Amino acid sequence: MRDPHTRRNGYLSISGYALIGDCRSAALVGIDGSIDWLCLQRFDDESVFCRLLDAQKGGSWQISPELPFQVQRRYRDRTNLLDTMFSTRTGVAVLTDFMPVEEHHIEQRQKAHDEPRVVRIIECLSGRVRMRQAFEPRPDYAMHVPAFDGDEHHLHADGAQLRLCLHSTEPLQGSSSRFTIAAGETVAFALKASRSGRCGGGAWTAERARSYLRTTQAYWWRWIGRSQYQGPYQEHVSRSALALKLMTYAPTGAILAAPTTSLPERIGGERNWDYRFTWLRDASFTLFALFQLGFIDEAHAFFQWLTKRHLGRMGDDIPNLFDLSGHAHLDERELPHLEGYRKSRPVRVGNAAVNQLQLDVYGEVLDSAYLYARFGGEIGKDLWTELRAIVELTISRWQEPDESIWEVRGGRKHFTYSKLMCWVAVDRGLRLAARFHLAHDAARWRAARRDIHERITTEGYSRRAGAFTQYLGGESLDAAVLRISQIRFLADKDPRIRSTIQAIENRLATGALVRRYRTEETDDGLSGDEGAFFMCSFWLVDSLAHLGEVEFAQRRFERLISFGSNLGLFSEEVDLRTGELLGNYPQAFTHLALIGAAVNIERARHRHIGVRGLAG
Repeated sequence: MRDPHTRRNGYLSISGYALIGDCRSAALVGIDGSIDWLCLQRFDDESVFCRLLDAQKGGSWQISPELPFQVQRRYRDRTNLLDTMFSTRTGVAVLTDFMPVEEHHIEQRQKAHDEPRVVRIIECLSGRVRMRQAFEPRPDYAMHVPAFDGDEHHLHADGAQLRLCLHSTEPLQGSSSRFTIAAGETVAFALKASRSGRCGGGAWTAERARSYLRTTQAYWWRWIGRSQYQGPYQEHVSRSALALKLMTYAPTGAILAAPTTSLPERIGGERNWDYRFTWLRDASFTLFALFQLGFIDEAHAFFQWLTKRHLGRMGDDIPNLFDLSGHAHLDERELPHLEGYRKSRPVRVGNAAVNQLQLDVYGEVLDSAYLYARFGGEIGKDLWTELRAIVELTISRWQEPDESIWEVRGGRKHFTYSKLMCWVAVDRGLRLAARFHLAHDAARWRAARRDIHERITTEGYSRRAGAFTQYLGGESLDAAVLRISQIRFLADKDPRIRSTIQAIENRLATGALVRRYRTEETDDGLSGDEGAFFMCSFWLVDSLAHLGEVEFAQRRFERLISFGSNLGLFSEEVDLRTGELLGNYPQAFTHLALIGAAVNIERARHRHIGVRGLAG
């Protein structure tokens, strides 16, 4: 495994980064004190710093000692405040990084241009430490090198219709500066951004920086204090919840798949995608995690975001993902001037998967509505009109081939997972209609549910493979079908579920890690191999928990969490040979799957010892 402390050819390992954010945007902070990724004003805007994707010209903002140093870092307890401790031969200093969040502006920030977007506080704990600060913004994905102006304590840079303002309590000497800090002393920086051409807000002082720190810390304490998880994996579940909150766009409640683009699934490969969008297929996982942890407001906000897309009015053209404004016009383009993380090209912006046919999303939407109702939500007539339209669409299209959950670019197939989720769409529609006495064609829907079930069990299960397979009539395996134990398609003790889990463990798993499929057996339209998927790995844990195999589930779970960064963050994938994190980071789906697995282990453990009362 690569040392996360050391840059090679200008790049840190992915695990060498921490995430900070303000529920509008987020930054990746390297273990050496360098902010290498930040988009402003929103997650999906053009980057201000993208050294992450081009070590030479991407731009960054680094604060670190001049002398060689050793480093330790941590998130402050139950917060998203990051402390990086630098130890040198002359002294010890701590850099605290955060993006300010306050209760009164988490929902609306009318004066965002007057508020700091990033605050960096350096405190000397002992001795004296000579520090260097280098502010090198490169707006619009490094398409611009801005000119600077300002005075001793303020620096302004204009580029790509964005005005950046750096404020410092220590005199600045242009875009880079050096200063010595002694024990007990504090230096504070703030980065503001505005499209209005000005960055106001009054004098910048160390005490003002500490005030932002106190209010932000209090916000995170209050927020995570609402968690109702009481199982043995408190630290990991809480960190996953805090990471998911950082990936939530506060004005709408939408949750991004990841705050980054184009971090590769294989170093040097082409499997590099933009994940700064909200996928419909994440919906039921998101609601399950939020409801189970007790974050009811967030769950309702996300469901309201989902219903405001008016999916039932879109006919056959339901998109698979949306941007933060709720639009689905996400033209994919490449940025050839960037070399990509460790020379992994192309760097992509936008995502062409938006208009693929992915029938599984119908099931995710209906399952989301079902979960919402289970946890006390009402399904009114207007919403039901749209949900009913999606069920009808499912019935009319379920027999078509599609690109399915993995968004393959090698042609459509009759993917078993898509058929399973079509069954979910109809099943959940029937359950909702019965619960709320809603109008529907009961006979037609029941017949469709029966037909889908029969086709999956007859064509989707291979006796030769001893498993439900990737597509109907095939022999290849796909870890997506592990979800069969979660969706109530068959009874937990059905031998086909157990044999499917065993087959996937035998053919797709290496230790605790699980590949989604074998690329040599599946034409996904892309060259090269990929890593194991954390989400699939946690799904296997989840499946074992559903079977009541609590000890095995716990053992796999505890092995898996060791692959995260030292801060408890997970990417999309992991290199099977080296254990190195791969793919966009942090990955919401991974953290959702981690929470789901932890919750279901606890539920299974309670069933095993005869404890009642855990939410079903």
